[in-house]
Amino acid sequence: MFKNSKLFFWTLEILAFVILIWVFTQIGFVFKPVTALFSLVFIPFIIAGFLYYVFNPVVLYLEKKFKLPSIWGIVIVFILLIGIFVYTIVSLVPNVITQLSGLISASGSLVPNLQKCVDRLSQNPAFKDVDFKALIDKANISYMDVLQNLLSGVTFSLSNVVGVISKVVMVVGLVPILLFYMLKDGKNMLPFLKKTILKRDKLNIASLLDDMNKTISKYISGASIDCLFIFVTVFISYLIIGIPYAFLFAVFAAITNLIPYLGPYIGLTPVVLSVGFAHPVQALIAIVVVLVLQQLDGNIIYPRVVGSAVEVHPVTIMVLMLVAASLYGLVGMLIAVPFYSLVKEIVKFSWKLWENHRQIQLTSDGLKKYDIIDK
Repeated sequence: MFKNSKLFFWTLEILAFVILIWVFTQIGFVFKPVTALFSLVFIPFIIAGFLYYVFNPVVLYLEKKFKLPSIWGIVIVFILLIGIFVYTIVSLVPNVITQLSGLISASGSLVPNLQKCVDRLSQNPAFKDVDFKALIDKANISYMDVLQNLLSGVTFSLSNVVGVISKVVMVVGLVPILLFYMLKDGKNMLPFLKKTILKRDKLNIASLLDDMNKTISKYISGASIDCLFIFVTVFISYLIIGIPYAFLFAVFAAITNLIPYLGPYIGLTPVVLSVGFAHPVQALIAIVVVLVLQQLDGNIIYPRVVGSAVEVHPVTIMVLMLVAASLYGLVGMLIAVPFYSLVKEIVKFSWKLWENHRQIQLTSDGLKKYDIIDK
C-alpha cells in the first residue's frame, strides 16, 4: 500500500533529484569543455540573434515591396552593415577615443570640485554639527586609491590581452556567419520543426514557439527604433546645449533607455557628474531636456513601438528591475523585461493546456455518469 501512495512517489522523486545534483557536482570536470564551448558561442549567437530581429523586417520588406529574392535582400543588409562597420572604425572610433580621453582627464577635477562643495556646506551654519572631513575620510576618497585601482585594472587587462583579442576575433568571425544563415533560413525553421520534431504535436507547441518569436521580434524591433530616437534626440540636444562629449553621453543614454522607467535617469548620471560642478546651468538644462524627453518617450513612443509586445504592468516592471539589478546588475536590467515576456508566454500556454486538460476530464467524467445512467 505504501508503495502506491503519493508520499512514496514524491519521496523517490526528490531523492532522485538530490542524487542527480550531487552526481553532477562530483563530475563537473566532464562538462567543462562543453561549458567553455557554450560560453564561446553564446555571445556571438546572442549578437547575431539581436541583429537578425533588427534586420529581418528589412529583408522581408524588400522581398515584399520590390519583389527581390531574399538572398539579394540579405546582400543589401550585409553591405549596409559593412558600411556602418567601416564608418565606425574610420570616423567614429577616433572621435570616441578622443572624447573618452578628454572625459577621463576632466574627471580628475571631479573630486576637487566635490571637496570645494563640501567646504562650502561645512561653512554653512545649518551644517555646523556635521563633520564632513570625517565623512570624506571614512569614504576613503583619495587620488592614491583611485590610481591604485586603475593600475591594478590595467595590469589585469594586459595580462589577459591575448584572451580578449582572441574572443573579439571569434565574435567578429562568427557573428556574420550566424547572421547570414539566420536571415537565410530563419523563416523555414518553424515549418522544419513542424515536419520533423513537432510532426505529432498534440500539445500545439508550434503555436507557443510562434508566439514567442513574435514577442521577441516586436520587442527588439521596437526597442531598436526607440533607442535610435533617443540617441538622435539626446545627441542633438546636448550639442545645442553645449554639453561636452555629447556623442558618448547620447550612446550611453540610448543603451540605458532599454531599462524601463529607470533608464533615462541612469543615462543622465554621467552628464550631471561631469558637467554639474563646473557648469551647473548646462547640467540643469540637460536634466530638463531628459525629463521632457522621458515623458514624450514613455507616454507616446514607447507604448506604440514596444508596449504592444511586452504588455507588462508598471509595478511588475519595477519589481523585475530590483530583482534583476540585485542578481545580474545592468545586464540583468536590460534583459529582464524581454525574458519576463517570454516566460509569460510559456505560463499562458501552460495554463491553456491545463484548462483544456481539465475540461476534457470534466467532459469524460460526465460521459461516464451518463453511461452509468443509461445502463
